[in-house]
Amino acid sequence: MRDGTLAPASILFAIFLGGLAALPPISIDMALPALGEIGDTLHATRSAAGFTLSLFMAGFVIGPLVYGPLSDAYGRKPLLFLGLVIFTVGGVLAACAPSICVLLLARFVQGLGAGSGMTIALAIVRDLFEGEAMQRRIGSITVVANVAPIVAPSLGVALLAVIHWRGIYGVMAGCGLVAALVTWRGLRESARIATTRFSMTKLVHNYATVLRHRDAAGAIVINGLGFGWMFAYVAGSPLVLLGTLHVRPLVYAAMFATTGAGIVAGAALNGVLARRGVSSGRLLFVAIAFAAISSVGLIALASLRCITLCTAMPLFLVSSFCFGLAAPSAARRALDPLPELAGAAGGLLTSVQMLSGAVTSSLVAVLFPRFGVIGMSGVMAVCAISAMIVTRISCRRSSARR
Repeated sequence: MRDGTLAPASILFAIFLGGLAALPPISIDMALPALGEIGDTLHATRSAAGFTLSLFMAGFVIGPLVYGPLSDAYGRKPLLFLGLVIFTVGGVLAACAPSICVLLLARFVQGLGAGSGMTIALAIVRDLFEGEAMQRRIGSITVVANVAPIVAPSLGVALLAVIHWRGIYGVMAGCGLVAALVTWRGLRESARIATTRFSMTKLVHNYATVLRHRDAAGAIVINGLGFGWMFAYVAGSPLVLLGTLHVRPLVYAAMFATTGAGIVAGAALNGVLARRGVSSGRLLFVAIAFAAISSVGLIALASLRCITLCTAMPLFLVSSFCFGLAAPSAARRALDPLPELAGAAGGLLTSVQMLSGAVTSSLVAVLFPRFGVIGMSGVMAVCAISAMIVTRISCRRSSARR
């Protein structure tokens, strides 16, 4: 630290940015074990309690679209601080909610606030780093952010036993408050703040500029499709492992943690290969190609009725590893071309990612009762093959321009 601020090259700075990115998965997964108790306490059905996740994700989809371009105009620090305060207020309101309606509103507010974390963390990385250094930092954020979903459900179970569901939301509020204080005291402004007055017309123009840039727009789509195949697995894994293969809950928890570790390993390898000069385009294409192969393999196993824990888990692990390998490169290609619009690009990246996850998880929920494992793996395959096509087109256009 210098003058109380975090040095961009320090490990603490990387952990701070990763912590910002980890807020959404922590806020989603830590509350999962509490859904039944929430319904009992607030006299609501379990499905109504489940809407606490849907409302959080809805807020998270909207939030980045606002924080991103505003942070380009007014700076990263004030917008990040505002988002974290909103997240903290939502957590306090959720912890004190007297009814399910108030809790749903609180979760929507939490989602709006959480949307600032990943969006502005990516924008800060783009402000401070370039090229391979930026890709490695994004990889570090991916590692920290993906450790959170592995530990959050277990942490939620432990907290539920000690401080009940209201305490879980109180812990979320405490995390938001700590992050807000660190932002206020330890974060130095990194953006080159625009001198022109911001307006809705400017916001629309900024987004149009990002969407018209084929490399940036293509990378945003690729990242969203990658998150889509990952969330299809997240939504379908309990249905496959617990419902179809009838593994014990402890085994399921271990398998889920293993695939989460696969994401971390993929992101770590991305950083190593980036340091050795492997291009982001090549990393993307190889990672997505193997993800497509693994998901098609799952369809084949299901069609042949050969799905077992031993045959399915390696393919699940390959899919999660490939997402970790692809995500930092996709984020770099989205942020790199337009440094002056890093907030807008990061906002679109984050929002499309979460929207894609919501859509694919919903599709799995609809298709699985009728098609079983093929319904889940089919969604994964469509996402991976579509991402491979977009990657091929995007890389070919980039090569042609050179």
